[in-house]
Amino acid sequence: MNKGRVEAFTDAVLAIILTIMILEFKTPESFAISAILDQVPYLISYAIGYLFIGVAWYNHHYMFSKTRWISRNVYWANNFWMFATSFLPVATAWVGKGLNQQGPETFYFLVYMLWSVAYFILSIMLVKANEKDHRPEAAQSIRSMVIYRFMSNWKWVSLQIIASIVVLIYFPALQMVIVSLLIIFVGARFNKDSDQLFN
Repeated sequence: MNKGRVEAFTDAVLAIILTIMILEFKTPESFAISAILDQVPYLISYAIGYLFIGVAWYNHHYMFSKTRWISRNVYWANNFWMFATSFLPVATAWVGKGLNQQGPETFYFLVYMLWSVAYFILSIMLVKANEKDHRPEAAQSIRSMVIYRFMSNWKWVSLQIIASIVVLIYFPALQMVIVSLLIIFVGARFNKDSDQLFN
């Protein structure tokens, strides 16, 4: 399957998701600068969502650059990942309206978990596609990604889930802090060769 078309389709979907997210930002009725303060919870949620998609896109680009061809399994895993990502604008908007409310934060957590499962499945399918294409070095590059190693370590994943559930029960707003820390310290720790790709 043509890798370029899958990447272009993915880029378009992610661009639309980011556009929807910023359209949820409401223009204040007042012209006083203080009127923007009502939007601060959404701005926080939006900033985390934007960072989320930016880091995810970079990792996605890295994995696809390492891969020569796309199998049906990769194609459908990529669609599942985009489907999970498409819930982010709704989760972001709802959290923006209730930053410390259990319902929105729980929904955001569920979207994040669905996204994580979809991303891990996509990573596994890309590893298998590279192994089938006799490209063990490409498969190993994907396996060596910090995000891949984190998601394949059930102890770390279980710890994150338990911490998130405890936080959701007692102080829901901290859920966004956990997500932000995972994005920064797991997702945004890129392989050294990630800025040397020629695709």
